[in-house]
Amino acid sequence: MYKPNITKKLTPVFILFEHPVQLLKNFEGLYGDQQHPFADGFIHHELLEVRSRLYDWDIDEHLHTDLVQVFLFRSGSGVLFSERRRLELISPCVVLIPANTLHGFSFPANMVGEVFTIREQMLDMLFKSLPHILLALNRFKLFRFLPDDPGVSTLHQLKEQLCDELTHDRAEKNTCLQLLLQQFWLCLYRMSLELDMPLPKSDNRTLAYFQAFQKAVRLSVNEVRSVQDYAAGLNITTVHLNRICQALVRKSALQVIHGFVIDEARKYLTHTTYSLSEISYFLNFKDPAYFSRLFKKETGMSPGAYRKQIKK
Repeated sequence: MYKPNITKKLTPVFILFEHPVQLLKNFEGLYGDQQHPFADGFIHHELLEVRSRLYDWDIDEHLHTDLVQVFLFRSGSGVLFSERRRLELISPCVVLIPANTLHGFSFPANMVGEVFTIREQMLDMLFKSLPHILLALNRFKLFRFLPDDPGVSTLHQLKEQLCDELTHDRAEKNTCLQLLLQQFWLCLYRMSLELDMPLPKSDNRTLAYFQAFQKAVRLSVNEVRSVQDYAAGLNITTVHLNRICQALVRKSALQVIHGFVIDEARKYLTHTTYSLSEISYFLNFKDPAYFSRLFKKETGMSPGAYRKQIKK
């Protein structure tokens, strides 16, 4: 499964010129870090000064391919940069940065704020039955407020509850965090309906292709499709698609596909009692043994061991 199908005949795609792949600064974790900021969870909180001070309060333009960030600025003013765009940040304000979005900042040393970093897959799961909310908040947004705006108070209360839950080890901690995150996201959604101020869409061709590829994989994760199929759907060659993936996430297109498949497998292993053979079937693996080998290669443990670990 998911191996390039060299026997399948596809309609030839004739391309006279392919735009060069633009190398972009990409971090798997927070700025300057290639490690995800999560231990076993899906959300991370950090004060603005913790990371900004390390870089003299200037954060170069960069992106995160599967992380969503929400910056809450309480006092001070700074500048947001994105693809030759410059936006003034005057507190209080909130900036929503979806995955795959170029962004950078320049702050004064007295800027006060914080940032939540969230796994995109968790938001996909929490709002699977409410796709219009995901769609509405899948754009770069800046929310500006007056100091006494009730929206700021509501967000602050939810923020405090999230922070409190993150810093304590209580029963059903992840469940509580998921519920609080849903409320937090719904609050942002309601504000977006009233203060809908998205920044212009990215005109970066490399990002546009990668975003379309990710969306296609996510929508067809339970189907058998080759790398050639996805490339043909984008009207580019497999070589170009692989270059794009290497430039943004340092992975091949096939590895990106496998990553989505493994994330889907984790959901089945965590939230259902289906057997490994059944999960393999749902994910269109003809051979359960191959599914187990791929899962172990990607995660470092077998599906059975993974399920036992999360059930402890």
